[in-house]
Amino acid sequence: MPNGHDKNWVRLCAAIDGFRVRYGRWPTRVRIFPVSLANIRDHLFTTDDYTQIIAKVALIADEAAMIAEDDQGGSYNYGQEGFPNERPTPHAAEWLGVHPKP
Repeated sequence: MPNGHDKNWVRLCAAIDGFRVRYGRWPTRVRIFPVSLANIRDHLFTTDDYTQIIAKVALIADEAAMIAEDDQGGSYNYGQEGFPNERPTPHAAEWLGVHPKP
């Protein structure tokens, strides 16, 4: 389990990567704890970078531990499943095209 300053970013990417590995497509949304969402939005990224993230995947404040989903019924629950066994190409951070602030 990641514990650095960017731990919520790492978990978000793991949920997105797990979804991509499982279904071969990108999720349209990720349900995320409100405090984790606030950390990503308010501390880890610039406004422009956050806007770039949500242009590709909606981040929904919910009492959920990073659940990537789409409208076709696909779901990957990072809170229950952890990191996927493989990493897609491109991986979530590359697809989203942003990096957290140091």
